Amino acid sequence: MSTIRQKIVDLLSEQEMNARDLSQSLSIMEKEVYSHLEHIDRTIARQKKKLLVVPFECLSCGFKFDARKKWSKPGRCPVCKKGHIRQASYRIVPV
Repeated sequence: MSTIRQKIVDLLSEQEMNARDLSQSLSIMEKEVYSHLEHIDRTIARQKKKLLVVPFECLSCGFKFDARKKWSKPGRCPVCKKGHIRQASYRIVPV
């Protein structure tokens, strides 16, 4: 039986998904997904794979959270101060 992290790796190797999609597919909380993604990002390099991240984006002004170091969803945009944020999406690809 595979672990949750292995299931996430398998799902992201097949298709691009966001944290909400992953949480619904695996029946876990969205917060848990972010902590698993952080760990997966560090460990898949040994398998010659890379976690590609399409960053969070403000739906109001278009600001992209490219330099964000945290994995969790931001509360609001630092530019327009609105909370309409598009989810980041993730995909695992071979290097």
